[in-house]
Amino acid sequence: MKIQSIHLKHILHFADLKVDFSYHDKPVTLILGDQASGKTSILRFSYQALTWFAARYKDLRSAGVVMLDHDIMLNRLQSKIDIQVAVPAELYALKPTAADTAPESYTWQLYKTLNQQGIGISRVETLELEQLVNLYQQATLQDPLQGLPLIAYYPAERFVNEMNILSKNNPLIFQHAHAYEISAIPYTTFARFFEWFREISDIENAQTAQFLQTILHQPKSMPPDIPLSYKLAQAQAHIQSPSLQALKQALATVLPEIEDIYLQYHPKLQLMVRYHGNIMLYQQLSNSIRNWVALVGDIVRRLCLLNPESLFPCLEGDGVLLIDAIDHQLDQNMAQVILKRLNQAFPRLQIIASGNRSELLEQASEFQCLKLENKQLSPIQLEPLQHQFDVIYQNLANHEATIGSTEPIAAEPQDLSVAELFTQIQQQLSPEQQQHLITLLSAEDDASSANPLT
Repeated sequence: MKIQSIHLKHILHFADLKVDFSYHDKPVTLILGDQASGKTSILRFSYQALTWFAARYKDLRSAGVVMLDHDIMLNRLQSKIDIQVAVPAELYALKPTAADTAPESYTWQLYKTLNQQGIGISRVETLELEQLVNLYQQATLQDPLQGLPLIAYYPAERFVNEMNILSKNNPLIFQHAHAYEISAIPYTTFARFFEWFREISDIENAQTAQFLQTILHQPKSMPPDIPLSYKLAQAQAHIQSPSLQALKQALATVLPEIEDIYLQYHPKLQLMVRYHGNIMLYQQLSNSIRNWVALVGDIVRRLCLLNPESLFPCLEGDGVLLIDAIDHQLDQNMAQVILKRLNQAFPRLQIIASGNRSELLEQASEFQCLKLENKQLSPIQLEPLQHQFDVIYQNLANHEATIGSTEPIAAEPQDLSVAELFTQIQQQLSPEQQQHLITLLSAEDDASSANPLT
């Protein structure tokens, strides 16, 4: 599933704003704008509209997130969200009889209207949404490998409040409904990621113990010429959980400095990481790295739950990923590559992010870049900016080369004696210059001196 367009009418300070996404050619959309320009509102209302898919997939009578009364533009009586989405072509392939008549896109609308008492009344038009839900339900029944679309929104207020790795044996953790959130999200603490990571780590440890027991207690009739190392390698290939493998591969792509992540059970249950070759506690990482490890891990968790039969959920998972203030807590170098790395780690996701730093445009030639200004969106022309960056880099390179080729500055001469200084003056100055020097020194000489120069 991909968002084709989102239309906001009379919402907050947007009188009429429509965003068209070029997801076919440019799977990443970056919205740049100043503070309070409305970037968060675009992402938040897009997420609210998408929650209706998750709610209706769970139950056709369930409701998603509705608009609040104060979301209606001042001096207006009604606000409207109109969203249009497209689905992968393979869904239609599972229904050959309806492939010709199936629509290319699906739309649904959310309304909020003030009555005479000033109370907001919500109304939705979800006929095509219900058709979309039915399409996914039939597709998953006919093809067990068919997954559900990711719908994830991470607001600017995201942080790791507490690592809950003590709770276990929660049957809801592995249900696809646990990958969706059907409520407003003012902030994110990634609590579900740590619960999920504990469960999949326990499963892998149990499988490891079982395989080792099988190898150690094999009957003596088994061929003795098979080395133990080969048996262990085979066991390792069997017990590797797709979820853990997907998590480590995604972290290696987005955060290469995180080389490994695992649970240490003895002598105390702790979450450990290998960071720049050093093993340390997860809590000892910087705040920004902790948040990004949890964010990437939470995306992987959702994709694994929505694609349970896939061996490569991160590479095959489809859906929409919304990240507000993506450049928050990132240094200049990381801000330049974060979008490209996310696209490499999750190539089939439509990534829509907001930010306000020009460093995000450094490697954004293949992205859709929009500028939000004066309540309107306009495309950013990257060619002139890229030319400016190239000129700046070339000037810096030339400047460094010039500095490197400059002859070293001669060392300052040591203090000379009066006789040596007098000899240099006689050798290097003409008689007229010597007389002029005496005149200047005499003019600055203190008349109260015991030995004037006259």
